[in-house]
Amino acid sequence: MVKVAIHGFINIDIIGLVDKFTEIDQETKLKNLQITPGGSAANVAVGLSRLGEEVYFLGAIGDDIYTSYLLGNLENTKLDYVQIIKGKPSGTAMALVDGSGLRTMYTYPGANENYNLEIVPQEFYEEITLLHLSSPDSEVAESFFQWKEENINLKISLDPSTLLTKKGLSYLLPILLKTDILFVNRSELNDLFPEQNIDSSIRKLHELGIKQVFIKLGKEGALSSVFSGGTYKRIQLPALQVEAIDSTGSGDAFAVGALYGIIREWPQELILQTGINLGGRVVSQIGSRKGLPLTLE
Repeated sequence: MVKVAIHGFINIDIIGLVDKFTEIDQETKLKNLQITPGGSAANVAVGLSRLGEEVYFLGAIGDDIYTSYLLGNLENTKLDYVQIIKGKPSGTAMALVDGSGLRTMYTYPGANENYNLEIVPQEFYEEITLLHLSSPDSEVAESFFQWKEENINLKISLDPSTLLTKKGLSYLLPILLKTDILFVNRSELNDLFPEQNIDSSIRKLHELGIKQVFIKLGKEGALSSVFSGGTYKRIQLPALQVEAIDSTGSGDAFAVGALYGIIREWPQELILQTGINLGGRVVSQIGSRKGLPLTLE
């Protein structure tokens, strides 16, 4: 059975719904307020584990009132290498979502930034098949990429998020050069390659050695580009026609679907469609995990 390891943020998500975003120095009433478990990496871990994958979460939780809540909501994810950081609060993300489902988010990393990779034994990373990194610290990411030296069959996927892409291509380049699978949205792609069209940007990503690129396009769906045998194959599919309530976690759900298909070596179009389907399920509900399924049937 495939073993999957996932590293990145695990957060408390505080989500408020508004009709529209307010201007500076103005006040508006929230239509709804929810506190849910979140964090991009934790969402992907839960999503894949719900579908039956053997998933190990490699992340850090604070020593506070949320510790047990966050651990319990990792569900069937393996917790062998989860760390509880004494004296640190858990990560927190505050999101406002408008009437169209668009969001703005503010993140406090908290304990997420204190993960110690040295606790993970070599025999563990020699056995895993897929490592997914979400918004990793650059130094920690470099340590993760060294795992490939001991495990030549290891595939590494990366979802950098705007936290990293806004630092520019030069910052991310050492990581991208060792990435096999990349997930970005249109804004993040533009951070890396300003004022360039999507085709040109994707080609440059493949030239860096990235074999599989996914671009999330929101209401326009998503596209997948695969480089194999010296040729590029690009597919774009439309978004599901659903009522968008909350986009929080929709990109994570897309990654769950795509990675699930990659693990099974599905055809490119089916992998992309599965990602879109799961993203659509999540965006139609409040919270980042409510729409994650137990089965794809």
